[in-house]
Amino acid sequence: MELTLSSTISRAFDIFVADETLFALPLYFDAATELQSAAPIPYHDIANPDFKTALTQLDGIINYKTPLYLLIRRQKILIAITYVPYIAPAILKELYLSQRQAFVRQLGESRIALSVICKEPAEVYDYRSWEERDSKEEFCSSCATDSSTLSATKDLGYQKNKCRLCDQRMKNKIEENAGNALKNLNNAGNCVQLSLDVPTETLKLNFSEGDISPSDLAARLPKEHPSYTFYRHPDSNILYFIYCSPDSAPVKVRMASIMAIAGLISITAKNMGANIDQKIEIHDGEDLEFEEGDEKIGRFRSLYLLNPREGTESIWSNTDQH
Repeated sequence: MELTLSSTISRAFDIFVADETLFALPLYFDAATELQSAAPIPYHDIANPDFKTALTQLDGIINYKTPLYLLIRRQKILIAITYVPYIAPAILKELYLSQRQAFVRQLGESRIALSVICKEPAEVYDYRSWEERDSKEEFCSSCATDSSTLSATKDLGYQKNKCRLCDQRMKNKIEENAGNALKNLNNAGNCVQLSLDVPTETLKLNFSEGDISPSDLAARLPKEHPSYTFYRHPDSNILYFIYCSPDSAPVKVRMASIMAIAGLISITAKNMGANIDQKIEIHDGEDLEFEEGDEKIGRFRSLYLLNPREGTESIWSNTDQH
């Protein structure tokens, strides 16, 4: 039987279409296979709606087991996503896939620019997935179009990512104030320091300050536990990422903190607009020296490799490329 949208769903969609401050509208089948809508998700910054940043808001909506339909707004177009994760029950996946075309058709093909199928969370909320879709000519041509001028929905079906997005598996949760702090690293002397709360696997904010001089920064690096410091150098304007892992910290904490680096610099920081220019790895604040180089600088003894100068680059330097 073909899906028929209730008046409640139609009204929820009309409200979503009319309100450009809303970013996403999740919909799901209940136990009686009736389509229901969840609360719409607004852009975090309504005054400056940014698609890349808004995608991070879907992290808590999408999981590895639960299918759903998701309507999202990208600039002036609306996109219908059929999300059917690999490990979801087969009967549920079949339900969402079999009704996806009727779902879009009843919403109005002239109002939905694109329809896509996603099977992993990162295919929805990792911006690199959208960049990969953008690279395909058939997607880009629609992205430049206002949904109100369309005559039909372009159905892209399922397109497997060339990028494996493997660093998504190493991404940790981040407290809201910590994520917001990473957006404020544009001015000389801006500094944000985070650390990993190992029991909860959550990145927490140590401090966010401005006008910190290079000579004062070493004293701000904790001696008891590893830390991640983002610092906009006032002379060179380089954005440094400083990973300091004191020898006195427990091995378990040091190992967990190292594994969090990939997701932090390749995904979380980038999503907040913090693009690292230079990485520094040290064990003690006294070793902090600001240099310019092509790769990692600093004095760091790897927990994994015999070469004392390799550090953790072999683990996380290229994660944004895979």
